Amino acid sequence: MRALLNFCAGAAQASQTLVSARKFGPGSLLCAILIAASTLVFMPQIATAQQLEGPVHIGIIRPAPDTVDPLMAPVARSAEQGTIMAEEEFSFNASMFGFDFAIIQKEAQGEDVITAAEELVDSDEVFALAGGFDEAEARLLSAWADERAIPFINLLGADDALRNELCNPSTFHMSPSAAMYLDALAGWYVRAGFRNWFTLVADTEVNQAERDRLLRGLSDRHFGAREVGTATLAADGTPDADTIAAIERSRADFVLLLMPAQAQLTALGALEAAGLDLMVTGFPDPAAQTREFFMQSSAVAPVLGSGMRAIAWEPTLDAYGARELNARYMQRWNEPMEQAAWATYQAVKAFFEAAMFTGATDPESVFAYLTAPGSVFDVWKGIGTSFRPWDHQMRQPLYLVDIDPDATEPRLAAQLVGELPAIYLPGTDPVERLDQLGDLAAQSRCHF
Repeated sequence: MRALLNFCAGAAQASQTLVSARKFGPGSLLCAILIAASTLVFMPQIATAQQLEGPVHIGIIRPAPDTVDPLMAPVARSAEQGTIMAEEEFSFNASMFGFDFAIIQKEAQGEDVITAAEELVDSDEVFALAGGFDEAEARLLSAWADERAIPFINLLGADDALRNELCNPSTFHMSPSAAMYLDALAGWYVRAGFRNWFTLVADTEVNQAERDRLLRGLSDRHFGAREVGTATLAADGTPDADTIAAIERSRADFVLLLMPAQAQLTALGALEAAGLDLMVTGFPDPAAQTREFFMQSSAVAPVLGSGMRAIAWEPTLDAYGARELNARYMQRWNEPMEQAAWATYQAVKAFFEAAMFTGATDPESVFAYLTAPGSVFDVWKGIGTSFRPWDHQMRQPLYLVDIDPDATEPRLAAQLVGELPAIYLPGTDPVERLDQLGDLAAQSRCHF
């Protein structure tokens, strides 16, 4: 161990020279991996990484930033940038072990993601895939990966069905599930005294399922909290006069928008124009977790659109090693690291560690590493995280941010104000604390 620490001290100095513009170089990242690995049962296998047969290629399937709607463009750009940064940093580490490492990106949307996946596996020799920028893409890729027995990480699809009746043993979920987001929202707002909820729900299968899960969570976990009214809206999110009147009659103190990002903006504008005086937030779809969305939210509704939002990753997080990750990203791209960049980076990291620590890229070895009881992943959220064995969801904390209506640029659009769960209470099991969010094994409808 002493030799390893001495090596890391030298590597840190070397990385400062090799990547002179960066305050925190990839040599430091390599050492973090090695030191963590020294405490795991996989430590004896690190040497085998030098004998890896064949390439260590990882495939990322994402939309092109210029082909998606304006709210999704920052998400696609963030994923692209997070992938490039991951390739730059992990390529440095791979070169020290002498194996062929690459990340191959394919731009595809909708049903075209399957064609992209086939090309990546058959032509580019990738051993693992990451993608899924909405529920439909995540479902398609999960089913395809299961047929081909290819390790797949769902990046952004929060769909609870993918963790339940549509679950597949080859699929792992990096970003939180809808159940985790909803449990976090309930935890924050009910404890703050908001107990009378009104839900505005888009007329889609996914959004209606989110409402059902919310009601179960409120009933099972929060005494005295209840839904006092609900309305189903068309896809564009416009509430009519009857809906606004129903909210006023309900005496609700909290409105939750379960709808896509653009529809949330429309609903916020209408509720503000009607003069409603209550707390409003929306479900954190990927497009509703960006600084660009926060700027638009406060613009269309300076009062109701400037409240609290739940997110998976916060670029102002300043602890747990997140400071270094966020700083490297900001230095590389001159913009904050957001959910999509974080998720793609962590997906690459998980697959890279699976190959390095097992010395193999065959599906059986990768699956065994990702699901092993001793496998712990540092995703810079303050505690070692892991994939739940019953549905392959990564257990992890979530964050609450407050939108600043006076922000003059996206970077300053929101500030961190909360984290859930409280993972450092003395005498508690970290895994049990993290499993406060989302469905437990007894509730799961997943059967591998």
